[in-house]
Amino acid sequence: MERVKERAKVLEIKDLRVSFHTRRGVFKALRGVDLELYKGEVLGLAGESGSGKSTLGLAIMGLLPRNARVESGEVLLDGSKDVLKMLRDYGSRDVKFDPRKNEKLIKRLNKELREVRGRALAMVFQEPLTSLNPVLQVGYQIAEAVYYHDPMRLVRRAISRNRCTQADLRDLMTTLKTKGEEALIEEVEKRNLRGLEEQILSIWRRQDIHEAKKEKLILSLDKHKLDSKDRLGISIYLRGLQRVPVLGRLAKDALIKEGYRLAVEILTYLGIPHPEKVVRMYPHELSGGMRQRVVIGIAIVNNPEIVIMDEPTSALDVTIQAQILELVSSLKASSNRSFIFISHDLSVLAEVSDRIAIMYAGKIAEVGPVKVIFEEPQHPYTKMLMDAIPTMDKTELKAIPGSVPDMRSPPKGCSFSNRCPFVMPKCKEMEPPMVEVSEGHKVACFLVGERK
Repeated sequence: MERVKERAKVLEIKDLRVSFHTRRGVFKALRGVDLELYKGEVLGLAGESGSGKSTLGLAIMGLLPRNARVESGEVLLDGSKDVLKMLRDYGSRDVKFDPRKNEKLIKRLNKELREVRGRALAMVFQEPLTSLNPVLQVGYQIAEAVYYHDPMRLVRRAISRNRCTQADLRDLMTTLKTKGEEALIEEVEKRNLRGLEEQILSIWRRQDIHEAKKEKLILSLDKHKLDSKDRLGISIYLRGLQRVPVLGRLAKDALIKEGYRLAVEILTYLGIPHPEKVVRMYPHELSGGMRQRVVIGIAIVNNPEIVIMDEPTSALDVTIQAQILELVSSLKASSNRSFIFISHDLSVLAEVSDRIAIMYAGKIAEVGPVKVIFEEPQHPYTKMLMDAIPTMDKTELKAIPGSVPDMRSPPKGCSFSNRCPFVMPKCKEMEPPMVEVSEGHKVACFLVGERK
């Protein structure tokens, strides 16, 4: 098994503290979160409602409201890009918080993060019906995500397909069958047909049709040539004339049309039947599971390195829930991208996660490999969450007594002390440090320190 320390970090969160200024007081949502995400892993984030899970996901994306104050901390992408630096520089100053000034900084931050969101970071929100635009076809919404983040990808796809010949496709098909996908990509580059490999591989990787059908579809790609209007639109874009209103409309129409083709490929990849019809449908015409797949499609279409999924299965029945979890596992295996999977359901996280972080009252209580967290939990809160998981052999569920503390005035010392059956006097006076129990397994509890 690969050691955690040998893997590359794609995200690092250091001492992140975020509070919300409201009329009823200052709500301390995150109180010093330290967390890492490694390349190609699924990090599960668990905890009760109000523990700060969703706030952490939104903070990573830079999607904070005007009343959110970033008091300290860093959110580092690939060890360098600090997502929240602009807000922290203001929020960490010892001055009276002004939501109006903070709102201006958030608008500046949104402009700064345009190149990051969608391409490096993406998020799947909890309720797909509210995430999707009800008056736009789902294919348009996927196409639009590519149009705004990587329009040249659509241009390359259209031009390469228009330029390729039947002889090119036969040669590429032979290369793919005899030498594999990497050789195909190299051959596409040699022939100056970049963008064609994506279309070929999207067909080749389909599981719903046999190989002869795949070959037939690939060899028919040269028949999908651009019409005069599409050629004009792409030419306008390449000449940089898209800012002229009428010409811009022609350019966008041509690229969105190509985006629909890409949307069909993405939905096929996500296992949606009859994707050619689905891309022309509206969100209300789809089932909950299909809508969730569409939202995931929008999130992954630009190949981001990190995808944050906020309770993506909570509104689905168990059958569709299992399909979504299987989809997440296959996405991780096929693309080596990293996921943060937020859920209050530990049994769901057990299905997809490599590591699990337990949050409580805005802090990380315990983090470690999924097997260790389930078989050797160390924090009393983690143990009580495990006892609350329903199983076939349990005749009675054990609820955790008490409730999450009011984060407008969090308790001194350990925030779990008012609910913990093992509370000690010092728990009410000092915050426990994070102690490493074993490789990659850390716990913030004095009980661990006592045993050591």
